Amino acid sequence: MAKLVVVETYNKVDKMTTAVMSKEHPKEKELYFYTNLEVLMAEKGLSIAELSERTSVAQSTIRSLIRGKLKRLDSISTGKLAQFFNCKLDDLYVMKWE
Repeated sequence: MAKLVVVETYNKVDKMTTAVMSKEHPKEKELYFYTNLEVLMAEKGLSIAELSERTSVAQSTIRSLIRGKLKRLDSISTGKLAQFFNCKLDDLYVMKWE
């Protein structure tokens, strides 16, 4: 697995976004985040509506996380979900260079 190095952090619309790059990967490839959220929800028997109600993360955000690959993560939503599932970010997201 490639060693990831944080190269830039900036605040955009009150959401912390971190740009990540690695020397092992050419610049034309981008880092995407895939979620294991659907699996974690199934283990607890939760619907999108129930998870939204219990975490205060918008249903549309949860649907977007489940639906597909992401180029950046919202740290507030990520923190709420990781705290709710009592897991690390590694358990919540899978990172892939594409």
